[in-house]
Amino acid sequence: MKMASKFSPFIFPLALLATLSLVFLYPIEFHLQSSFAMCPSASQRIRKTDLRVLVGVFTIPNNYERRHLIRLAYARQSSLSYSDAQVDVFFVFCKLSSEEQKVLVALEISRFNDIIILNCTENMNNGKTYTYFASIPTIFSERSYDYVMKCDDDTYVRLGNLVESLRNKSREDTYYGLVNPCYRANDMDYKMNKSFMSGLGYVLSWDLVEWIAVSDLAYNNRNGPEDIILSAWLNKAKKGQNRYHNFPAIYDYRGILPETCWRHDFIPETIAVHMLKGNSEWAKALDYFNETDGLQPSKFYHIPKRISFLDRMS
Repeated sequence: MKMASKFSPFIFPLALLATLSLVFLYPIEFHLQSSFAMCPSASQRIRKTDLRVLVGVFTIPNNYERRHLIRLAYARQSSLSYSDAQVDVFFVFCKLSSEEQKVLVALEISRFNDIIILNCTENMNNGKTYTYFASIPTIFSERSYDYVMKCDDDTYVRLGNLVESLRNKSREDTYYGLVNPCYRANDMDYKMNKSFMSGLGYVLSWDLVEWIAVSDLAYNNRNGPEDIILSAWLNKAKKGQNRYHNFPAIYDYRGILPETCWRHDFIPETIAVHMLKGNSEWAKALDYFNETDGLQPSKFYHIPKRISFLDRMS
């Protein structure tokens, strides 16, 4: 049955026009441009679960291909391993700066509803991280999550492993990630008062996110290397006293570089692996974690049997 023949050719353009009108009718200067005006409210996403985690993937508006790759990668992870937990992944960037972005990002939002657009000019170390954490309690006005994560778009998070790792951690005053520099992670005075968690991916408990949103200390010191600045807020305010160092499960992929206390090859226990800078590195990671297993034979395609990452390493 050719279902397409039953639809008017004008339906899609009208739907597209309706979507785009939401973008252009609301000025770009509005605080917290996001998909929430065009979809069910954030509170409607929440279901009764034992553990709730928000993952914010920091990216920039033009990285359309990377966002699509990440969506595919996370879609392949089975939620069965964390069926009693809720993990929501959003892409996070600052205000749109071109007419092209207004159209293409609007299409993404209308299809995936997984983008948060912050009220800031795109940057790495001039307040984007502050704006993200300070905005979350407003976006999710009810206490929607136990933990909030920030990670980069060259980091792949193994969601099931993240959930299992967080399950037995404190849900208050928690600062979780990879202590940097990692060779001082066992120095408790340094870890509790001077260390910072690597910006590749770290987690804060909800109470710390709420504190950032109202803290003059954080607001007045929001510019600088984002991971160092965030830890400086916590260290000065004596916050984040439950600190969890997660090496070797959080790390940089080493590629051809020598192994260090923060960089090594893929491991099954991975919580987050960083430095997946291009499609080649992403392909190696997805291959290692068997994300294409289960592809069924079909007359529509022929994909030669691959040599697995582990076989190539042996």
